[in-house]
Amino acid sequence: MAATTRSRTRSKNSAEVLQLDVVQSMRTDRILRAQNEEKWIVNLKAYLSGDLEDLDAGEARACSKLADEYDVDDGGLLLYCPRAGRDDGDRDRLAKLVVLEDLQQDVLHHYHTSLEGGHQGVGRTYQRIRTHFHWRGLFKSVQRYVGQCTDCETEKGRPSLRGESLGNIQATYPFQYIAMDHIPSLPKSNKGNTELLIW
Repeated sequence: MAATTRSRTRSKNSAEVLQLDVVQSMRTDRILRAQNEEKWIVNLKAYLSGDLEDLDAGEARACSKLADEYDVDDGGLLLYCPRAGRDDGDRDRLAKLVVLEDLQQDVLHHYHTSLEGGHQGVGRTYQRIRTHFHWRGLFKSVQRYVGQCTDCETEKGRPSLRGESLGNIQATYPFQYIAMDHIPSLPKSNKGNTELLIW
């Protein structure tokens, strides 16, 4: 006689979860395909690898101006390596993946709107993205995306009227301070009331 537990049954019937390395491989392939469709990136990769035969003089000159700030990894991905760190260790640490326009919205969504992003605002979203990715006009893209975010616009807006802070008020005798709250525009109650006044 064999007993089957619920946990064993659940594990057999549950859908397979994608492994982290599979997801990373899919993401890398998608970025690599997008990079290989962009002419300036294909030219820059060829220049960095020393394959100058397919480049004309103008393309080679343009690539030579950019070459100090870019590198190609073992998988063929173009990385942005800022000039600040000249030591190879620093350069590897500062390397950022070059993201094209087609994928920028996905990155912005992940780092701002998704559950992991948490609607952190312009500064934090920009800092989180720039640690991993690079594209021209990154800060302006983040500003525009966060500025157009409906959730941030409706939930994080500053109040139009800023009154004085009451601070910590402590009464020294009963009824020294009386406070009230007024809530207008409520749904109509059974008695027909639409406002609430609390003392």
